[in-house]
Amino acid sequence: MWNVAEIKAPATADGIVSGAVWFTLHGVDFPATGWTDLPLSVLGSAVTAYGAIHGGELEAFSYIFDGPYFMYYRRIDASEPTVYIEANCDRDEDRVVCLSTGEIPLEELRSTLLRAVETLHAEIVAKPYAGDSIQIAAKLIATLSGTGAASRRNAQEA
Repeated sequence: MWNVAEIKAPATADGIVSGAVWFTLHGVDFPATGWTDLPLSVLGSAVTAYGAIHGGELEAFSYIFDGPYFMYYRRIDASEPTVYIEANCDRDEDRVVCLSTGEIPLEELRSTLLRAVETLHAEIVAKPYAGDSIQIAAKLIATLSGTGAASRRNAQEA
């Protein structure tokens, strides 16, 4: 499950949104409970990985931007589309340490990402200096809701 909290909208024209963002996988918070980072970047990377897996790729990665952490995703055969996830630390380039593993239905991954991005969007939508971040969050919501341009294009091709 993706979590966001303590979102801080930009106070200056730099447009940087900060706050806590982390993933809970079978009771383990990754990288840690209340991890402070750039929530839009972290969630954007996770949405890109979700999109790859949803689109038929067998593997994908997403990244935590403040620290040596990343997530590995692998689609697995199951009665419903399911994703195997590894939460990893690569502080030592020669040895990646896996901090948690687990499986999650693809739909559950999508819905938890959507809730996190919607929460982030709601926190910044009316704030000054957040224009670009608001637009990016809205695009992520559209992608996860199946209303993004790629989703519309795929539906037209079907």
